Amino acid sequence: MRVAAAAVLLIFTSLVAQAQSVQFPYDAKVVAEETFARSGGGDSYYPTQRLVRDTVVRVHRHDPGGWYVIDPPTGSFSWISERFVNRISEQDGEVREDNVIACVGSEFGDETSVYQRRLKKGDKVVILGQKTLDTSSGTQSMLKIKPPIREFRWIPGSAVVPVDPALRQQLNSNPFSVPESAKRPGVIVTPPTADNSNGAATDPVIGPSEALQKLQTQKSEKQRLAEIDQRFREMVLRDASTWDLDTIENDYRQLQSQLTSRQTSGAVELRYPAIERYRRRLAQLLDVKQLQSQTEAKDAALVARHSGSVFMPPPVTSTARPMMNTAVARTSPQTREFQSWLTQQDASAATPQAPPEQFLAPDPDATLPPESSETPTTFASSSRDVESNTASAAPDMSTPAPANSVAAPATPADGVIKPGSPENRFVGAGILQRAPGQANAFVLMSSSGRVLADLKPTASVRLENYLGQQVGVQGSRWSEKEKRDIIEVNALERVRLR
Repeated sequence: MRVAAAAVLLIFTSLVAQAQSVQFPYDAKVVAEETFARSGGGDSYYPTQRLVRDTVVRVHRHDPGGWYVIDPPTGSFSWISERFVNRISEQDGEVREDNVIACVGSEFGDETSVYQRRLKKGDKVVILGQKTLDTSSGTQSMLKIKPPIREFRWIPGSAVVPVDPALRQQLNSNPFSVPESAKRPGVIVTPPTADNSNGAATDPVIGPSEALQKLQTQKSEKQRLAEIDQRFREMVLRDASTWDLDTIENDYRQLQSQLTSRQTSGAVELRYPAIERYRRRLAQLLDVKQLQSQTEAKDAALVARHSGSVFMPPPVTSTARPMMNTAVARTSPQTREFQSWLTQQDASAATPQAPPEQFLAPDPDATLPPESSETPTTFASSSRDVESNTASAAPDMSTPAPANSVAAPATPADGVIKPGSPENRFVGAGILQRAPGQANAFVLMSSSGRVLADLKPTASVRLENYLGQQVGVQGSRWSEKEKRDIIEVNALERVRLR
């Protein structure tokens, strides 16, 4: 028994010595119908190239599991980020930094998840092409290059035999190797998808690796998030009355429930506080609109109440007097005479004076509605109270209306006064004050001290002449994000607020 055991041990040691005596590298040829070179030693690594019968490869090592390490076969390639390469010519480049990875390329898809080499600054590369790919670092412009030196591929050892007859015989006698005479069926990664017209199986389909599938899924999820972000962005740029924040939030939550990437899911979480900020902004805008609507209603009521007072010109859209002169040309002679008197007052009067008697109405109270128990809000009814190129004091608010003056437009028959109409020419009303802490800035305040809007005068309007006074403001009014309303002031009129 001891002799038999010693003999078996001697034979085993001899076989191991034979296996270890193989000299690397050596040439081998593919004897299977077809096989695949892979990016690593195992079926989990993505295939890089299809190899058919009699293809010769250079073997450098035998790895555990029956995988042979080979030089990249003819037609192999790798990928490197374009931003790390200085182009010397159309086909030559030089690496511009240290530790730049070169990813193993595949003819079956845009795989970049496996790399073997880190190139250093000054390494030369041979450029084969260029393509934009999805990588673990995002979408990048990549250069297709010849595999750098010491980059390898793996092939099943059962699919090849040595080209050298002596080495082939040596491996045939090795019980750990597949003998030359063994039948080697074609290596099929996935079943054929269909039969062609001749009844032969079509080429096997090589799907993307798990890493590439993950990258593609993440890219698709980011694109869906970007689409919702774009709709959100376009919505908040439109009029606030059209905002549909609930639908946007529901779209984000539905997407988040389907995400596989924790990074993208975290990005969605950041959108919800933004939606809440826009909800608060919308509530503020609605409050401003309600306040503006109330102001417009009061203005319209005052215009209707004093529709029989002194002549009121068309709404002033700029600081130019020519618009008023155009209106004067279409009025009666007595009205033009009254406006001429106002112009003279603008140019010469240091203090307000009452109009001459020929411009007074015989019974001014006949044109006004009965006084209510409340103190009414009244408008300055003289055209000289409009800020113009020559600023001056306004006439007395209690001056009776001229008998033959042109009345301001009356309230429409349906009682509805639209914003911007002749019956409501103001975009705001309040007390004009200096902005807190700013000597040359002005604001419009309510009687309770609340700032309603910032005022920006046009070139010829002097707001300091109305400091501390109750005014109606003509011009353009708008809102800016996270700020108060802004009014570009074209003209002012003194008013009395309730």
